[in-house]
Amino acid sequence: MPSFNYDDIINLSYPRNDWNYLIKHPRMSIENRAKIFSPFAALRGHHDAIDDTAERNLTVRQDELMEDSRIELDEALSALAERLEHGEHPVVKLNYFVQDKVLAVGVGTYQDLEGVVAKLDTNEQTIQIVDKVVALANIKHIVFA
Repeated sequence: MPSFNYDDIINLSYPRNDWNYLIKHPRMSIENRAKIFSPFAALRGHHDAIDDTAERNLTVRQDELMEDSRIELDEALSALAERLEHGEHPVVKLNYFVQDKVLAVGVGTYQDLEGVVAKLDTNEQTIQIVDKVVALANIKHIVFA
């Protein structure tokens, strides 16, 4: 009757601890092991896509500007309007709010934009930087570069 408790092999040495076995079958380096499994990534680029999305889509509520920030912004826009009247097209950096199309009103992201001011439209309350049009009400901060 056969023994099912492994008495015949329980005391044998583990073959990988045997010097002769290691000579015939040298151990693989960790780098080579990683190369074996790298082609089997289930979703190639998925981790990078998640990181990019997380960076871009950090949603926040739109900040209400304090009085001193509003005055500073108005002064910068007045100086910008004067420079545009004189035929200059200065380079500015601005931080502005972008409303999320899916979430509630006032929830979105803040983005930075730098470029040459093409147009400041006081009637429409917009500023055009290169080909991007931003509402003046969404601007949080503006500086001349």
